[in-house]
Amino acid sequence: MRKSARAYTSELVPADIVQAVVLAASRAPSSKNTQPWKLVLVQGQALENLRQDYVAAFGSGKAPSFEYTYSPDPLPEAYKKRATDLGKAFLTHKGIAREDKEKRKEHDCENFRFFGANQVFFLAVNKGEYGQGTFLDCGLFLQALITELHNNGLGCCPQYSAMAYPDLLRKHIPNSENLLFLLALPFGYPKADNVANTFVTQREPLESFFRVVG
Repeated sequence: MRKSARAYTSELVPADIVQAVVLAASRAPSSKNTQPWKLVLVQGQALENLRQDYVAAFGSGKAPSFEYTYSPDPLPEAYKKRATDLGKAFLTHKGIAREDKEKRKEHDCENFRFFGANQVFFLAVNKGEYGQGTFLDCGLFLQALITELHNNGLGCCPQYSAMAYPDLLRKHIPNSENLLFLLALPFGYPKADNVANTFVTQREPLESFFRVVG
């Protein structure tokens, strides 16, 4: 069963496994075989520098500057309820009280530490070369990437939150000024006994979203 991993060991995923994962994911379908996705792996000192800047930006209260809108605003009530229920359940699972502002801020800051992962994929497309269908193609590639990581005993956690500071991404990722970053994907070997990694999200019952015609 796939689930998001939010704590990782210090062990690096070997380069040959990373390349095999990405190569397999590249077989994902796309409209007319356009393959619009761009993928950047950030690790080592480059990732540490990015992580430090991200944590500092979050800690200083720097306003997010997302370059594309992920969800409708306001969220439809059904989606809003699921999101709220998830937040409450995860904080409860970690033993963080609703009124504990310090621990809640620390919890939120984990997003900007990339959950301690030593390797992070950044998914992007070329600026000015995308439409709504391009995002679908990139989603198919992302799911293939997640599946390949899972099949190799690795964990990951898709993050839109990490798109909050695109200026910092471009500062630390060379030759990225013409990229629109879509998502970060921290990955690695999950810490099996970490409390965050024992949390399992709920899913809607089959009949709520699936029907058969004919």
